[in-house]
Amino acid sequence: MPASRMSKLKYILILSLSIYVIFYILSAIFTAPMLDSGQLKQPTELALVGAIDRGETIKPLGVAEHLPLLKKKPSDKNLRLRKKKLDQELKKLLPTVSGWGEDGKGVHLTSTADKEKAAKVFKEGAYNVYVSDRISPNRTLRSVVAKECNDIKYNVDELPNVSVIIIFTNEIFSALVRTIWSVINRTPKNLLREIILVDDFSDKDYLQTTLRDYIDVYLNTVPGYGDDELVKLIRLPKRLGLIKARLEGARTAKGDVLLFLDSHCEVTSMWLEPLVQRIREDRKVFICPVIDIINDKTLEYNSVDPYFFQLGGFDWTGHFTWINRRESEAQNEPTKATKSPTMAGGLFAVDKKYFFEVGAYDDQMQIWGGENLEMSFRVWQCGGRIEIHPCSHVGHIFRDFHPYSFNGLDSHGYNTLRTVKVWMDEFSRYFFMSRPDLLNMSYGDLTSRVKLRERLDCKSFQWYLEHVYDRRKFIYDKEVIAYGWVKNKASDLCIDVLNKHETSDETAGLYACEDMHHPLNVTTNQLFSYSHQREIRREESCLTISDKEMDSNDKLSNSDNNVYHKVLLSSCEEPEYVSKSHHEISLTKHKQQKWRHELVHPKAGGDRLIVNESTGECLTTRGAGSHSDLLATKCDRNDPMQYWEFQVYKDKTQLSAS
Repeated sequence: MPASRMSKLKYILILSLSIYVIFYILSAIFTAPMLDSGQLKQPTELALVGAIDRGETIKPLGVAEHLPLLKKKPSDKNLRLRKKKLDQELKKLLPTVSGWGEDGKGVHLTSTADKEKAAKVFKEGAYNVYVSDRISPNRTLRSVVAKECNDIKYNVDELPNVSVIIIFTNEIFSALVRTIWSVINRTPKNLLREIILVDDFSDKDYLQTTLRDYIDVYLNTVPGYGDDELVKLIRLPKRLGLIKARLEGARTAKGDVLLFLDSHCEVTSMWLEPLVQRIREDRKVFICPVIDIINDKTLEYNSVDPYFFQLGGFDWTGHFTWINRRESEAQNEPTKATKSPTMAGGLFAVDKKYFFEVGAYDDQMQIWGGENLEMSFRVWQCGGRIEIHPCSHVGHIFRDFHPYSFNGLDSHGYNTLRTVKVWMDEFSRYFFMSRPDLLNMSYGDLTSRVKLRERLDCKSFQWYLEHVYDRRKFIYDKEVIAYGWVKNKASDLCIDVLNKHETSDETAGLYACEDMHHPLNVTTNQLFSYSHQREIRREESCLTISDKEMDSNDKLSNSDNNVYHKVLLSSCEEPEYVSKSHHEISLTKHKQQKWRHELVHPKAGGDRLIVNESTGECLTTRGAGSHSDLLATKCDRNDPMQYWEFQVYKDKTQLSAS
């Protein structure tokens, strides 16, 4: 070949290669997100996704973008165009401020303008949306577990894989994506089979195309998960509610284990391994993490004492409550999962096959509420277990109200009514005492759930209270000395809660007594019990004498020289179930909740006083009327205003003579 032709060919090849390189560079420039000056002034410092595994952090990249850089780039032109548009939208949705919320720290707004903006949008999420939007979707969290948990080694290759199911309806974008990123960043890749998002008919614009693009551009391009979509999005055609939406997610899931999360959570390092390890040991365990509180005002991650956490309980109105764990168990077994009578409901993991074997969710329940207690009673009564693992911690934003509607339904009442009818046997009467309004409410067809109970040969609710609740559940007419109203005949006044919050140390009161023959089939403001532990109590609250004397300005009269103490409505103390740091305080308060119901004149019988064991003072109605505070003062056995009786006495032999 002539030299001139060779030179021309080389020239063409070099020119072609140069044009290709220039075109490639220009494409990269024009498809990259454009940054405004505000972003350049406040670059967000984030760790590189894909380089984070099991929660470790690396040095900040210092990039002026709220999202992590991805090793795996969007490949097709259409996706690159979607990314360009998406990044412009994300500048408004996620105006991240560098350093806000890092290590789980709270953000305290100082400027009046910021506070006003935050107040304006608070109701959209029932938490501080303004702060949430400005905290990195990939914020760091400190380790919150007991040091003994960090010493445990898990063989993740032998553990079952997991489908994480997250239900949302009109969730705030920043909280939703922070939940997802926390799962991706802090979960071993070979354990995370998929994340299933179930959209319960959201109508927010940013949860439509923007969310779909975000999933495709950023979430499903995270390296290390093969060709399958890591994050799957299911859109429900109408509002079905949390319960049915979770069932949709569970039926779709491909993982060995189902793990349910709320859409405003953040998981911590090593959160998943303890849960799936426990399921590998016992497939009939519904295992829950310790739930830490993410402050709804500042988004501070507040972890509980790693050596002491609470368990799930319930009250007779059909609501979930927290109860204390025995302190000695918490201290001696800081890495052992412990049984819990109920679960909070939003966060738990379970073997997928067993979930459906034991009845999944009651698919006739509506929207939200009561499903966690139904599942708790059913699992325990039908041969399973509910446990909380101290080495798994997940943060959750607890909201004071729901920012979405319930389609005009009392779904909690309806669902709880179904639970009571199927699982609580003769103890249902205590529920109806607290909720007489539900006696005539329709609860739908229970046939399938009753047959499920029969097929699984489930135990009674009596068994549950004795063997799962360990006889800790207070029942107003069981194992007590007396119950009903507590009446002073001389004034015709009875002790009354006066519609006050019963566990907040508010002062108990007095009110005109109800009909002496009032049937004890309704929980009223005047229903109290006198327990074998010498407490005058309701389900969760006990009469507690204040350790402070009344101010002279609050005396019944200017000529009254007696010392008075108010009697408060406080949580009933269980000193053996509190942490070591609160043990002495609990013991003192427990003594302030002890009362003797002794005869005025032991030899004569008849009238009785109510005497506090801590102060030796007696309850009195002197100078009082309806709506007055309940007070205690120096005992006077000749004062009828200090004589008290209960509506029903079960065993007077247990009463004090003097």
